[in-house]
Amino acid sequence: MDEIKTPLHKIRQVAAKILNKFNTLLLAPFLLNKYRILVERSKGGIMPRARRILGDDVHYHIIVRCNNGEFLLKERDDFQFFLDLLAESKTRFYFRLYNYTLLHSHAHLILSTHKGYFVNEVMHQFCLSYSRNFNKRHGRTGHLWKNRYRCKPILTEAHALACLRYQHRNPDKAGIVSNPGQWPWCGYRFYAFGLENPMLTYHPTYLGLAADQETRQRFYRKIVEAPLTSKECGLLEGRARPQSKRFQMEVARHIQQVSGTC
Repeated sequence: MDEIKTPLHKIRQVAAKILNKFNTLLLAPFLLNKYRILVERSKGGIMPRARRILGDDVHYHIIVRCNNGEFLLKERDDFQFFLDLLAESKTRFYFRLYNYTLLHSHAHLILSTHKGYFVNEVMHQFCLSYSRNFNKRHGRTGHLWKNRYRCKPILTEAHALACLRYQHRNPDKAGIVSNPGQWPWCGYRFYAFGLENPMLTYHPTYLGLAADQETRQRFYRKIVEAPLTSKECGLLEGRARPQSKRFQMEVARHIQQVSGTC
């Protein structure tokens, strides 16, 4: 009975020929790893990289992480240059910045792109410029950031509010401070207390929380204090869909419960 020839079978044959020809310890692990990835993808185990959703007026939740999970952003100058470069990038690429939360091992951003400058160009230039400056100041070489940044479009108002709350709770969750208002490298005090911050624009979802600013601030402080719902956690971890009615209803109920205590 003839052996069935599949694309995977041909890849196996080619890999075997190369291994037989070069048979080195350096080349073999590389080829075997490539072969393993192809096999896993054929089984649905490893997905190829998802394409970015690009366009004008698209809102994003962006995460950039330090390489190997290291706590590299330690000094005040590291955080301040991050903000200075972010302000410079805003002027150059015309994006709106709704929030930033900078931590020692990673940073969160919420922004929207405009005038044909898409998020891939914005973040590529930003990450490259920051890493070059950081390495020069600290006398180091190598990668600062882990792989490429994580970027998810924000598709609903409930999704936007979950992102804001999650980011503003992060310093407290990480054990850096005992409450969000103590951490200077985020936009919490801009939203919760009206502290002036020329870099930030209020997110439209925040503006819809109440008719006047004082009530919005009080309301926002309450909802940040409240733990994230299971659906919100699932959404932010990629296990739930922001468009689902169940998710939006759960967030609406949660907000209604909190608003009753304002």
